[in-house]
Amino acid sequence: MTLNADSTYQYSAEYLERKDGHDEASGIFKVLANNVVEITRPSSGETSYYKVKDANSLIMTDSLGNEPEGAMAKHYVLTKKR
Repeated sequence: MTLNADSTYQYSAEYLERKDGHDEASGIFKVLANNVVEITRPSSGETSYYKVKDANSLIMTDSLGNEPEGAMAKHYVLTKKR
């Protein structure tokens, strides 16, 4: 995911367990309270939420910024590519 200074984003993902596992989107984002970023897909209106953990990572959350817990939590972290 790339977050741009003009409040636009570009998202691309590969899902290993799906036959057609490629996903791409672009649109606008808003920064909410508690460093939560709201991503909206223009095509569907679907929203996703990510919390800024530090300068190099985001974690998928709910709209309040609650982070996932348990063994699968590490799979919801996006880490900045260098």
